[in-house]
Amino acid sequence: MEVLVRFDGDACTLTCTDLELWCQASIPAEGGSCAFVLTGSRRLLTACKFLSGELEFSYRKDQPPEHAPTKTDLDGDLWISCGGKEICQRVTAAEEFPDLPDVEAEHTYTVQTASLRKRFERIKYALSDDSVRQCNRCVKFFDNRIGAVDGYRLAMNRDEALCVDAPFHIPPGAMRLLPVFEGTDCQLLVGKRRAAFDSGDIRIITKLPEGESLDFDAAIPRHYPEGYTVNISDFVGNLQYLEKFISNPSREPIRFNGGVLLLHTKSGDYRSRLDMEDAPRQEIGFRASYMLDGLQQFRAKKLDTVSMQMNTPVSPIILTDQVDTALVLPFYLNRAA
Repeated sequence: MEVLVRFDGDACTLTCTDLELWCQASIPAEGGSCAFVLTGSRRLLTACKFLSGELEFSYRKDQPPEHAPTKTDLDGDLWISCGGKEICQRVTAAEEFPDLPDVEAEHTYTVQTASLRKRFERIKYALSDDSVRQCNRCVKFFDNRIGAVDGYRLAMNRDEALCVDAPFHIPPGAMRLLPVFEGTDCQLLVGKRRAAFDSGDIRIITKLPEGESLDFDAAIPRHYPEGYTVNISDFVGNLQYLEKFISNPSREPIRFNGGVLLLHTKSGDYRSRLDMEDAPRQEIGFRASYMLDGLQQFRAKKLDTVSMQMNTPVSPIILTDQVDTALVLPFYLNRAA
């Protein structure tokens, strides 16, 4: 919950950790060398919004007590001043902060962080919350693709600019910190136990989960007898309209039949027609929110249309533009309904 602050020559280095994820950043500074752990770090960050210009720090470590003259892990007092504002508070000894772990990299890649962040934003909806299969909670990196899966949906995209030698999984907490690089490229270092995004001034270190995850290529059917082009905005708008009448998402699927979306509930029946030149020849069901998530993956790319591929009423529905892919599992339909 707190931040380690270390002044060393011409740099001030800030380090945060929850013991699973580490983030370290260096900014220019002038003055002597010292280190301490802030107390109430979040409160200080809020206060800094009211400060502008240069901050001046003054730190005084406590004197060791007479009964322990060699004690080194001592707390102290910190003064922060800027303009007419001043903060004085207690801080904790730097020795109390956990050591930053090393990353013994077996593979190193150059990463365009802005591009990777956008790719992650498009697929993160499909991340699992499974507490047992840790790999399914993470983003899978494999060849030139990254993917996420939760058992009901699968999301994947590819970029030739980043192609990895062997699959690995990055926890979403590390991926969500990519904006701190502000669009600059960084190095991705991957070891057996940890991985790091490193630009020199900023470093993110994360533990890697153990175990295996889904084989994406095996999960995605290779052949589809039916393929259609759908207008993304039209499809999203119609689904959002029908979604307003759904009271029990787990029991009220959308039926897709002949270009018409149908919803049957205890309170009534509702339908909406899609603007399609060619309509599916078989009825298939799906959960509205899952299909909306898949469509939003392509809407984020500002695409007008996407290809929808189907096989049988019990096979996954695939949305793709050949770069991004979204898989939505079908909903078993009660034919008597």
